Amino acid sequence: MGLVDFSCFPRRSVLCVDAKSFFASVEAVRRGLDPLEAYIAVVSDARRAGAVVLASSPRVKSEYNIKTGNRLFEIPKRSPIMVVEPNKGQ
Repeated sequence: MGLVDFSCFPRRSVLCVDAKSFFASVEAVRRGLDPLEAYIAVVSDARRAGAVVLASSPRVKSEYNIKTGNRLFEIPKRSPIMVVEPNKGQ
């Protein structure tokens, strides 16, 4: 195998965003909260105990281990976590 001369390729920067945490962070900002400090879980339908968590803020992930795919009933009732439904572009 030969070596590749990368100096011939164009240089560019790539930004990667954790879209799931980003979605929860946007909901925090909409409420005037710091996205890194907020406790937010975005769920598909807050009226159903089996609703799916679509996104959770970094603190919810680290402190409560609630991630995308968890169910609403897995979120502790007596916790600071705000359960919100997705914003449908309003």
